Amino acid sequence: MTTAASTSQNASSTPLTTLTTAATTTPSSSAVRALAMEYKSLQEEPVEGFRVKLMNDENLFEWEVAIFGPPDTLYQGGYFKAHMKFPHDYPYSPPSIRFLTKVWHPNVYENGDLCISILHPPVDDPQSGELPCERWNPTQNVRTILLSVISLLNEPNTYSPANVDASVMYRRWRDSQGKDNEYPNIIRKQALAANAEAKREGIVVPMTLEDYCLKPTVKPSTESGLDANFYDDDFDLETEDLPTDSEDEDDDEDDDEDDEEEDEANDDALENVQHEQEKGNGDSAAISKTKCKNNNGLVATKAAAAAAADDTESADDSGKGETS
Repeated sequence: MTTAASTSQNASSTPLTTLTTAATTTPSSSAVRALAMEYKSLQEEPVEGFRVKLMNDENLFEWEVAIFGPPDTLYQGGYFKAHMKFPHDYPYSPPSIRFLTKVWHPNVYENGDLCISILHPPVDDPQSGELPCERWNPTQNVRTILLSVISLLNEPNTYSPANVDASVMYRRWRDSQGKDNEYPNIIRKQALAANAEAKREGIVVPMTLEDYCLKPTVKPSTESGLDANFYDDDFDLETEDLPTDSEDEDDDEDDDEDDEEEDEANDDALENVQHEQEKGNGDSAAISKTKCKNNNGLVATKAAAAAAADDTESADDSGKGETS
């Protein structure tokens, strides 16, 4: 019969490593979130030199990486595929990279595993010859890792090689200043074989720097969250129909001249009326003079001189009546 004491004793006797391993088998939410964001970023804005995709759409922790050989190097035209596996506590622990394509390189093991400082755990190991700052830290990401791998293809680390034979061959070629071509011949053959595989898969491998270097996409500039063309779309003003400053000055001058001519005409009309009244009967009839404005501007109203003429006619009529 199993008692509670025996159960607790068995639980306490369970090795700590077993409990730790069981805890790390479950992906952390921070790892899932970090990988999802990085994968989305690399799909929307690809980086020159490599492409990534998921090995399984339901698993964010295993990626397939395709690295293109940089132009003007021994790896030009190459299409090197690799498997990238992330730990469940990423980014606190580094991923691992294994080449699926055959790569002859001082820092690649025969089974395809890549040996690079940036993927080594952040521990202090004086015998490795690596500084702690050269090892993994959580600020690294897939983008920086793969760019470091591309740089490593052209400049191998021969101080701690993973493939000793490849390291010796590389040093011999480098020290001979190109006279010993055994190392570059092997690399070129592998690049050609990888290029042929890319063609079978319908992959276009960039062969020139212009094709290799991706051009950034230009996004429409925004200001305060509004589209830059917002005002142009809603208010399409045609500036050619608006009067200029010089045209405004000409119009003002024309208006002043018209006003002066109207004033002179009004003065002349008043003088003529007064002259006719004095010449007709000499009576000092009161003449009212007013000025008013209508829609067309100032109009002078002439004082009617008919008042004096009416008085004369009424006098003649009265005289005729007395005579009769």
